[in-house]
Amino acid sequence: MKLFKRRKLVATNEFNQTIEGTSLTKEAWKRLKKNKLAVVGMVVVIIYSILALAAPILPIYPYDEAITDHKNLSPSLTKTSGELMIEQNKKNLYFKVWRAGNLVVTPEEDAQIKQWIQDAKTNKVWNLLYAEGEKQLAEGTFEFSASDIKQLERLQSKIDNDIQITISKIYYVDKNGKKINLDKADYDTLLPIYASLIGADQQVLEQSLYSEVRTAISNELKTNDSTLSGADLETAVDFEMDSIGDDGFKQRATINLLGYIEQLEKRNVQKLIEQMNTAGEIEFPYKGHLDLDGGISVDIKATKMHERRYYLGTDYLGRDLLSRIIYGGQVSIAIGLVGTIASVFIGILVGAIAGYKGGKVDYYLMRLVDVMYGLPYMLLVIICMAIFGRNLLNLFLALALVSWLTISRMVRGQIMSLKNQEYVEAAKSMGASTMHIIFRHMIPNSLSVIIVYSTIRIPGFIMQESFLSFLGLGVQAPYASWGSLIGDAVDAMTLYPWKLIFPSLVMITFLFAMNFLGDGLRDAFDPQSKNQL
Repeated sequence: MKLFKRRKLVATNEFNQTIEGTSLTKEAWKRLKKNKLAVVGMVVVIIYSILALAAPILPIYPYDEAITDHKNLSPSLTKTSGELMIEQNKKNLYFKVWRAGNLVVTPEEDAQIKQWIQDAKTNKVWNLLYAEGEKQLAEGTFEFSASDIKQLERLQSKIDNDIQITISKIYYVDKNGKKINLDKADYDTLLPIYASLIGADQQVLEQSLYSEVRTAISNELKTNDSTLSGADLETAVDFEMDSIGDDGFKQRATINLLGYIEQLEKRNVQKLIEQMNTAGEIEFPYKGHLDLDGGISVDIKATKMHERRYYLGTDYLGRDLLSRIIYGGQVSIAIGLVGTIASVFIGILVGAIAGYKGGKVDYYLMRLVDVMYGLPYMLLVIICMAIFGRNLLNLFLALALVSWLTISRMVRGQIMSLKNQEYVEAAKSMGASTMHIIFRHMIPNSLSVIIVYSTIRIPGFIMQESFLSFLGLGVQAPYASWGSLIGDAVDAMTLYPWKLIFPSLVMITFLFAMNFLGDGLRDAFDPQSKNQL
């Protein structure tokens, strides 16, 4: 039993009123909350970040799944992809019959259509002829030809019967009744299973796999060095095969074997599902477990392929634009964050050492910064990408390595203004090291400047990646970023404007939000800055 209860001590003034402690961060937060644009920007950034992080669990289609029948479908909140395919096909047919003179329109409409054709306003032509054709078809004043009707019937049959099957797991039951998950199986397990499924000799199959691995390595070497050919190429392939060894061969061959088994069983599942659909024994969407021949069983998900809905349309390969925008947000925001963090880290290190040490150290470091400032920034990034290759990691590094100059100067100026403060002199007198003083005392007191700069730099990195995407040096397929989506859409912007409009709106909204938040943070941490030129 406690005899004494600890009392919480609070500070009071002469009137016995509680004195609440304050700090720069608390005061900045109070000022930030009063800035409505900054609060809106912060909310938008949080929503974007949540969507990007939650992309794998959102009920959206895979961002890299391409369905060729769904190429360039327009956005719709109500129509399925099958309905859009019929509409797209009818637009082409109505245009064809109008050119043949079988779809009669008024002289004014005819003149308007011809003018639109000259002005390359194809969508307006399609929409007008589609509306007029559907009207005349309903009134009975127009009929499609027999060949056109057959074409539409074949398309409708395809829409009704095409099934999308996704195999999530494949199992094999051996003679002892043991159930093996093939996704986790090794080469020695997969080889006899696949050989028995296709009725092939294991030695012949292994020789075929060895040839496939050699061919893949040969293609990789030719991609990296186009001058390799003939005996030089064979020598290089032999060297690479020796370097990867037996384990490397089995690792590559395992991927091939698993892919072959998945393709084989997907065809078997397709046949089985079609038979069940014809017999009326299945309802879509279907999710379940199926037992197949050869001891194979699979977990599958089957849906009617053309009952999908694309709220923001599809791209030139039939991929869902909504999914690609959300997953593109992952890449674009990551580029902004990683690039900013890396550049700020380098800038803080260089600026803090230069500002604190002074003298020759400061002189040489700042001359290095001046030289770097004199070089064309984007040219350096392009050179780095061209030398080290086009992938996400190199993109992060290329953007960060040449973007730390401004923050280094800002931190240097801040450190120079703080290094003669009393608490710094006290730390020196107690024998604190240079690094301890810089990172324990000076950097924390410069965080307001660093935070504001970092927030403003994120949109800059996203814009730079977008520019690189236009040059073909940005994010590479199958990944996407907002910049690469916009770059891909530019060539067909008159025919399919939604492919440009939606990524652009998403990107512009995020950039504005980040700028509003950055301006709000600047005013919150330094209220006098908005009154300065």
